[in-house]
Amino acid sequence: LNLEDYRTAVSYLEQALRMRQSCHGENTAHPDTAASLHNVGFAWGELGDHKKAVSYHEEALQMRRSIHCENTAHGDIAKSLNILSCDWIFLGDHRKAVSYSEKALQMLHAIHGHNTAHSDIAASLQILAVAWRRLGDHGKADIYAVQATQMK
Repeated sequence: LNLEDYRTAVSYLEQALRMRQSCHGENTAHPDTAASLHNVGFAWGELGDHKKAVSYHEEALQMRRSIHCENTAHGDIAKSLNILSCDWIFLGDHRKAVSYSEKALQMLHAIHGHNTAHSDIAASLQILAVAWRRLGDHGKADIYAVQATQMK
């Protein structure tokens, strides 16, 4: 997709978000609303506005935690944590990216098991590899990169 396609997508995604908020309640935590928040954030990230993306992704994360309970391991919560980690990498806060992605990885291990190869676990490992590399810790980055490669 080109930038114009993403601008158009943002418009439609924001419209869908408003419709879902209207249907489910503006301040009501609902999985559809959380998914819309996630999607709008993703589109803003693709347009390069990662601050706006973080805003939507944080709201989606809080809503998903409310829906699934704060300390429950759930794939949607892990997805929100990982996308926020990517946003923070783009914004240059690599320590925050590591924090989010480590939480996602821990959650995904609780869901799928520590010895299970899963694409979501591989994604978390790849994000951690990028964040650690940008922090200058190539040893940790290489460990995570190798683990991610072994998941595929």
